[in-house]
Amino acid sequence: MAEWLDIMRASELPLNTRKAIVVSGTPILILNYENTYYAIRNQCTHQDLPLSEGEVEGGIITCPFHGAQFCLKTGEVKAPPAFEDIETYPIRVHQDMLQIEA
Repeated sequence: MAEWLDIMRASELPLNTRKAIVVSGTPILILNYENTYYAIRNQCTHQDLPLSEGEVEGGIITCPFHGAQFCLKTGEVKAPPAFEDIETYPIRVHQDMLQIEA
């Protein structure tokens, strides 16, 4: 059975904003993009640099360092220099709390 961890109040993450957090030692980026919440590993698979300042357009986040691109929904690589997908995490809103699955 899945365990859901409270991250923050959904109201603390307005439309088209993001917040970098650490859960159990793992850097995670939480995004509210076009009224959908996403949770991805905040670490580009190209050189382990943070994605938190990357531009988001069309559901794709671009690494601000070398331009690798990843799908927010699936973590799939969309453009090199990265070739390995990033981890994504199930996320939900429960009683105004954003929760990710542990």
